[in-house]
Amino acid sequence: MAFLLIEEEDRNLVTEILDRILQYRGDVSFIKASLLYLFQLLNRQRISSFSTESSVYNHTLLRNFLNLIESNFKSLRLPKEYAALLYITPNHLNALCKELLGQSAGEIIRDRVILEAKRLLVIKDYSVAEIAYELNFNDNSYFTKFFKKAVGVTPEEFRKKLINHI
Repeated sequence: MAFLLIEEEDRNLVTEILDRILQYRGDVSFIKASLLYLFQLLNRQRISSFSTESSVYNHTLLRNFLNLIESNFKSLRLPKEYAALLYITPNHLNALCKELLGQSAGEIIRDRVILEAKRLLVIKDYSVAEIAYELNFNDNSYFTKFFKKAVGVTPEEFRKKLINHI
């Protein structure tokens, strides 16, 4: 059995999310989007709680990288762009991500873009082209290929699977 300690400043938000999930029990799309948000919040908290005295610098860098992704994932897609903002080399950023998260910086960035694409497919009645535009993809077909490579199905197939599960 595993336990998760929720930091005091996040407790009210977590409680509010869970209360809303209970309140909107019949709205599966809302519940899925809320759970995605909750898991992302808890993951961010888990990452921020790693710090030990010997690696505070690395954890601070990682936290800053994750915060930069959160605010720039629609416009910045390359690890070298984030590394430049952090004043480190792309190799250092990749090594840091691999060591602390087990993924490359590029995978982390792509995962965030995919998470947002899934969220938009679930909670918005946008067309795939509108979602591609929202996520700053110049070409709808490139977005579809990007999504399919990461998820295994096209955005339309993903949405249809969700509709069939409701």
